[in-house]
Order: sequence, then structure tokens, then C-alpha cells
Amino acid sequence: MTQLTDDFALPLPITQATRQTAQAFASQQPNPQKAEQVRLNTLAVLVVHDYLQLMEISTNLPASDSWNRVLRLCADVADLQVAGLGRLECRPVLPNQTLCPVPSETWSDRIGYVVVELDEAAETAQLLGFVPRATTETLLLNQLRSPEELLDHLAELRYPQPSFVANLSQWIQGAIDESWQTLEELLNPAQLSPAIAFRNRLAAQSPAKSINLAGVVVALAVDVRPQADGSTDVFIQLHPPIDGFLPVGTQFSVLNEVGEVELETTATGTEDFLEWQIGGRQGDRFTVQIAHNQTQFTQDFII
Repeated sequence: MTQLTDDFALPLPITQATRQTAQAFASQQPNPQKAEQVRLNTLAVLVVHDYLQLMEISTNLPASDSWNRVLRLCADVADLQVAGLGRLECRPVLPNQTLCPVPSETWSDRIGYVVVELDEAAETAQLLGFVPRATTETLLLNQLRSPEELLDHLAELRYPQPSFVANLSQWIQGAIDESWQTLEELLNPAQLSPAIAFRNRLAAQSPAKSINLAGVVVALAVDVRPQADGSTDVFIQLHPPIDGFLPVGTQFSVLNEVGEVELETTATGTEDFLEWQIGGRQGDRFTVQIAHNQTQFTQDFII
């Protein structure tokens, strides 16, 4: 454990029931290497499960891929289904490790990544911390957020705060709210190339926001361009935050200032991003609405 994670790591027991379940899953595997992977993954998942139960956060183990015998055999799965939110990835590490491997197949549909240090000799685990997203195959343990922030993260997903109006005229002057990141921070390089190349509309530094729709994470990016006649062009794109396509049925809409739908499209599962372009003048208002599986996100804008 690193000094930074040692400051806020949360100790938890590895129960006998947890060890028995992990060993039972491991015994189903075809070779010792796969058996050890499954055993450690199961320990990590159950440690996080027990912790969330203690904090009165409901989980659904049977709905998790890590509880599926076939998927355990075919993939490196360590997910825990959090009721009503989505899949939380629970990655195991051993004492003195400084890096945590994160398989790329887990980058697309996770609501967060929890790292669990397992000390089986002492029959204890340490919840080292978490990150809300992963786009590389290793996490540095000294960059994890605290376990307390994990609880805040889950609460924000369950009870999202209403969006504040984004003032695009202020954006033009460089005053962008800190809740917005950049497209470069949310997308990996393989996605950035086609996004930027598309009619050269969005740049890597365009403001962007990660949005969780009941476990499906998408990225909303906005580029604002003032015109010589005093009007403003606004380009709005919706991306999956990792390689792949937008989930089938994701609705991407633009509403006018009285709440009427002006533009609307639905992802078919073949799009790597969707885009709308609108124009207006200072003081004009509009709303972007994104919906998937009866979960909805809205963001209000004023030019």
C-alpha cells in the first residue's frame, strides 16, 4: 500500500463465507492461472459487496457478470451490480503493489472502479479507494480517491443534482464551469481522431461532461463559435466515452426555451457519436436532453 492510500484505506474482514465462495468459483476453472484470477476477483467483489451492505446500499450479486459461471470462464470479470445504478468494478491487488490492472473490456459500462488490497494471511482486506472511470489498462494506486468519496459518487448517481444553466457567452471569454472537463480528458485517442476530423467541428479542448444514465456512461461535448454577424454557432456532440457505439435507443434532443422539442434523434447502435448544430444570438436559451432506459439527463444553456 502506498503512503497516500494508507492515509484513507478502509480495513475490512475477509470472512470465511467469502473465502469459501471464492474457492468454489476457482475450482471450476480449467487451469491454476485462471483459478487464481477468479479467486482473487471473487474475494474483491465480496469485500465490496459486504461493505456496501454495511452502508445500506443495495447490490444484486446474481445479476453481476462475476456471478455468471460462463463469463467467469471466458473473461476477467470482477463487477458488482449496484441496484438501480449499474456495475461497479472491484479490482484486487496484493500487498506492496503500486499498480492495479483494469481490463479494457470493463471500460464501457462501469459506474466506477474500486481497488481492494487482499492480505489473506491476515484474513483482512483494505478498500484502497476508487476512480469514477478508467481509460487505461492500469491504475496508479496513489491516484485513487478515498472510499468516502465512493459513497458520495454513488449518492450523486442516485440523486443527481439539477443542472445549472451553462452561459455560452462566458465560455467564449474562457469562463467555463469546473463541472465541465475537456473532450480530450473524457475520450481516448482512438475516439478523438474521428470526432475532431468530422468537418473539423470539435477540438480536443472542447468542454465536455460525463453523464451516467443508469449505468450507461456517455459524454456530452459542446463547441461555441461566434460569427462575424453577431450570431453564435453551437455544435453539440454525444459520444460513448470509450471505443464503441452509443447504446441502442439513446435519445439525443434539443429543446427550445419553452420546452418544445426542436431536434431529436435516437441511436441505432451503429453510431460512434451523434451531433446537432444550432445557431442563435446572445440571450437565446435552449436545453439538451439525453435519455436512455427511462433515465433522463438535461442541461440548460444560454447564449
